[in-house]
Amino acid sequence: MGITIHEALRLPVMAQTRLIAGQDGLDNEVKWVTIVEVIDDISRFQEGEFLITTGFGLLDQEQKRKQFQYLLANKRLSGVAIYTGFYLQEIPPSFIEIANEASLPMIEIPTDINFSALTRAILEQIVNKQLKLYEYSLNIHKEFNRLVLGNQGLMPITRTLSELIKGSVLLLNEEDGALDTLVIHDGLDLDTLQVTDPRLRAEIYPIIANETNYGSILAVKETGAWTDLDVIAIEHAATVYAIEFLKQKAVEDTELRLQGDFLDEILNQNFQSAAHAKERAKRLGYDLTLNQAVMHMRVEFGEEERLYALVQHIMRQRGLQFIVRYKFDGLIVLTEVAESSPRNDLIELGKEMEREWKSSGDLRIGIGRTYKDIHLLANSAKEAQHAVTFAKLLLKPKTVVHYDDLGMYHLLIQMKELGVDLREFYEKHLGELLYMKRQAMDLILTLETYLQNNQSIHTTAAELYIHRHTLKYRLNQIEKKTGLDLQSADDRMKLQLAIMAYKLLNVGE
Repeated sequence: MGITIHEALRLPVMAQTRLIAGQDGLDNEVKWVTIVEVIDDISRFQEGEFLITTGFGLLDQEQKRKQFQYLLANKRLSGVAIYTGFYLQEIPPSFIEIANEASLPMIEIPTDINFSALTRAILEQIVNKQLKLYEYSLNIHKEFNRLVLGNQGLMPITRTLSELIKGSVLLLNEEDGALDTLVIHDGLDLDTLQVTDPRLRAEIYPIIANETNYGSILAVKETGAWTDLDVIAIEHAATVYAIEFLKQKAVEDTELRLQGDFLDEILNQNFQSAAHAKERAKRLGYDLTLNQAVMHMRVEFGEEERLYALVQHIMRQRGLQFIVRYKFDGLIVLTEVAESSPRNDLIELGKEMEREWKSSGDLRIGIGRTYKDIHLLANSAKEAQHAVTFAKLLLKPKTVVHYDDLGMYHLLIQMKELGVDLREFYEKHLGELLYMKRQAMDLILTLETYLQNNQSIHTTAAELYIHRHTLKYRLNQIEKKTGLDLQSADDRMKLQLAIMAYKLLNVGE
């Protein structure tokens, strides 16, 4: 932290100096003072240096003059002070012209001002300002630490920061939603987060911890009133906000782990008694006496945390209680369900999550049936898993699937789990259809669509984008290859179950 050229010119030691160029750069910050009599290597000058020189050799040697002119033009220096009376009787007009173009303050110094007095006066101001900023920073650090140790949350931090900078403060999350605000200005649109008053200026500072962005601080105050002290206060506040977010995350992670472990016990029926389980659930903030259902959600690997944030947001918005368990490919969610229309409510909930899910990857949701008996919640979990796993077997696959949508797949899934040989079943009824390499899938899809549309030739042909004669030809081929009659209800049932068994074993998991 340094002082501005304008502040340096107000020092008593500078009373006899004269600003002859670069008035537009008076706000340039002086970070250090360098005295050079012979300017040989301009590359060693650092950003913000204030150069004091006698100008030795600048008129006599063209190479040195060109080099100095380049130094004036490259805007690396904060300002330049040139003694007149030693080697330069007056500052050349070319130097003044370049300084004006570069907005570089150029100061003429008479010979009776001592080098060391000038340097000491400016450096003392720089050091004093740095000490003042350090002291201010230390006091702010102590104040914010007190707030953190007091465990009072975000509001006291926002209030304290607003008082320190005498400005408006908005704490924003990653999506620029306001978590906490203290607004003292009228020229700020809270909906768009835009400053509408030209006299105000906004500054945004990110809140980052462990390489995670938790949001940002939006601070607003009068344009001319901003100082380095304000920046220090905002930086300290960002650190304290980050600590608060980390504390909240640690609490949430612990709660999530405890709830997840408890949900595992419920779904694995590893609990002493229903009464004991309900009491434990109550301590976790969950009421197990209501109707419950399980949702099984699958996303791409690495998206689980973002999915949890979405579930948390929507559930809280709807006022629903829920318990979550992370899985390697998504989430298991236990939630309460209304008694009036449980299936529709759950499907609508799933569709809302799907609409809100904005990702390059897919979100698939399986929903189990609703139960009130906690001993049966394991069934809901299994049904939800079946729904999300076998949803693609449906003739018209869906991303949000209730277990009841699987229809007769229920029966086949149970048969499979009981060890029934489904392969033998479908091979017996589909017969030669399975061995027609190029036509097999076309004929199976045709048969499935035909049966799904209640044997309507017109609807099936339209859905498959084929002519009715082509459809009739395919149906004749199917009857010949299977030896079954499509006009027989029994034969149609056999064929439909055979197709479903085939898909369950070959297209399912």
